[in-house]
Amino acid sequence: MRPRVFARDHCCMEPKAPPVISTLRVALLAATMVLAACGPSGSSTAFVSDKPTPSSTPVATVSREVTKPPVSQAPLPAPTHVTWAIDHTDQPGRRLFELHYDGAAMGFRVVDASGRQVLVVPIAGSGIFGPETCMATAKAPTDNATWVGMDEPVYQDLLANAATYRVEVETIGHGTITLPLVDTGCRRS
Repeated sequence: MRPRVFARDHCCMEPKAPPVISTLRVALLAATMVLAACGPSGSSTAFVSDKPTPSSTPVATVSREVTKPPVSQAPLPAPTHVTWAIDHTDQPGRRLFELHYDGAAMGFRVVDASGRQVLVVPIAGSGIFGPETCMATAKAPTDNATWVGMDEPVYQDLLANAATYRVEVETIGHGTITLPLVDTGCRRS
């Protein structure tokens, strides 16, 4: 007698299992699901319990080992003043809102008199500012600077209300401090 070869479907060329094998697969799958649902104790609630089951086999515990000790950043001098200016960008209708400050900071939030956040100014990376910019003319040589782009509505709001704004400074090691937001008067827009 010749061994039986699986028949091939003409459209997909995939093997077709004989009906007996297909039936055995379904039975094996069903038996596996029943055994898994019953768990080791035969209880059908084994999977819904979050209580550990007692075990006679010792379980290895994982101990946490410090591979790199935590580094605590020493406090750096907090800013004592923050001034602002407006510079132009290459994009029409967009401007740069600049903050000039002494000391060290991790970020700034400009807030109005009610505490509503007006602008968030993260610490910017490096940038190139020509001699005609506020960055070059309004910033003190020893000050640091950061900037963020702003659109026309924010710019108009700033011009109308900046005298009432404050700046919350995220310092390095001193928490958050609030300082007045002082206008340099420099506008390059």
